[in-house]
Amino acid sequence: MTIAKPAQWFVLVLLTFSVCIDVHPLHAAPEGAPKTVAIIPFGAPSTGQEREWLSDGVPHVLALRLQQLAQLKVAVLSRSVVTHAEGVLNPLNHTDADKLLEHMRPLGYEAFIFGHFVQFEPTLRAEIHVWSMRPERSLGTTLEQAPERDPDSLGIKLATFVASVLQVSPSDSEGRRFAERYTTSAEAFERFARALVLAETSDDEAEVAQVVNLFRDAAKLDGKFAMALRQQGDLLFRRGRYAGAVEAYQALVGLSRRSAIVYRLLGNAYFAQHDAARALDTYKRGLQLDTRDYQLHLDIGLAYAAVKDYVNATKTFLRALEVKPNDPLAFANLGVVYLLQGNFPAATASLRRAQQLQGSDPILSYNLGLSLMFEQAYDQARDQFERALQLKPDFAAAAYHLALISERFDSTQALDRWRMYLALARGKPGEHDWVARAEEHLQSLQQP
Repeated sequence: MTIAKPAQWFVLVLLTFSVCIDVHPLHAAPEGAPKTVAIIPFGAPSTGQEREWLSDGVPHVLALRLQQLAQLKVAVLSRSVVTHAEGVLNPLNHTDADKLLEHMRPLGYEAFIFGHFVQFEPTLRAEIHVWSMRPERSLGTTLEQAPERDPDSLGIKLATFVASVLQVSPSDSEGRRFAERYTTSAEAFERFARALVLAETSDDEAEVAQVVNLFRDAAKLDGKFAMALRQQGDLLFRRGRYAGAVEAYQALVGLSRRSAIVYRLLGNAYFAQHDAARALDTYKRGLQLDTRDYQLHLDIGLAYAAVKDYVNATKTFLRALEVKPNDPLAFANLGVVYLLQGNFPAATASLRRAQQLQGSDPILSYNLGLSLMFEQAYDQARDQFERALQLKPDFAAAAYHLALISERFDSTQALDRWRMYLALARGKPGEHDWVARAEEHLQSLQQP
């Protein structure tokens, strides 16, 4: 069974009712699929090689800005995409753009952004071209410029143009984040941009440490560089270095005390350290700043559940649904809390509603199967476990319960189900005790 949250997952193992209730993350579908956009690393003039880092750095900063808009999903592609496109000399040239688009069409993006620095000094001048793939047509070209010592303002101008031609209308909060001034320091911007590029390919701890140091240097060079601290904390969080993430987010709180998002990030880091009480306090401080922040309501509900305060967890998930009435994640987590309290009819109702809104999640089917099983609706529970396995064939917990419930219908089929579970579960961490139970069931069914 799972209570899920973005960025990290509340892991709970409940061993009651003599069944295995496992925990997996639930990924809820977005309300509307965002437009997928890919940015090609920019070209650069042959002179000024010492500023060539801008060709990769500015696209990454541009992507970071565009990612503040919920309607967009943005990626920066590898430079090899262009170098492997035979016959493409300049993607801003219409003929070469057609060749490059043909090369990249299989990638499936809905729009591409090409760019080229016309000059680096004494003024930064960059030209970008936005192409739609559905249908294939040019959306527009712009030539923007900024002082050589102010690359951040160039990024704001480019991002504003892209959002305009893609016809994205940000909310007030998105608009503020999207056009936020990151830094006035050229040196801080350089380290920040280099860190973003390196973070994309950093695999080992040495490379991660290098990225972290670049973010730290950027924050030292500009004491108000909040986004550098944010990216440092996010990187450390993704790498599971939660103490470091807490340190970065605490510094970020010092710069952005009026931001509910910052408190949510810090709360998530505490939560990942299994400090639910401190996470709960931090989330509440964020909610004081924005009582309509749906994600904070979810986070608070999860934190209450982590400390087994199911009454307040239930109330909080219900408040989340007041803010966002048809959210599958809120219904799914509410259903799990009802399940933990033994309120199976309410659990089934909430989980069914979540499934209506998000029908293709194996964890949701599994949780609904558990609730139906506890209600003794065994045929419906069996259907849900089968559905979970169809969606996720290696889902050991679903295979266990499907085998268990099959004993009520067909002992021969149950034998096959137990064998299937054992094939999936043997050698998996956390399955040892359940493998032993499964073997006992198998032996019992095989006896004459």
